[in-house]
Amino acid sequence: MKRLLLVLGGAYLLAAVGSRVAEQLGATACGCDDDCWCRRPGLSVFRWVFPRGHRSAHTAEQKAVLVRDRP
Repeated sequence: MKRLLLVLGGAYLLAAVGSRVAEQLGATACGCDDDCWCRRPGLSVFRWVFPRGHRSAHTAEQKAVLVRDRP
């Protein structure tokens, strides 16, 4: 059981660091506001593997346009 938890924890951490590297390379971009928790040093590593409680930089009207114009 302990080994399973260590493997799962390692996989989670690897996914977090991998997604942070992808963001640095320009493959992904965060659309959060500047005061969101995911913009803080250290916490930004977990931005893509813990996508809850973000503060969007877009208003509801802007989001509706983005969804409507999606190909």
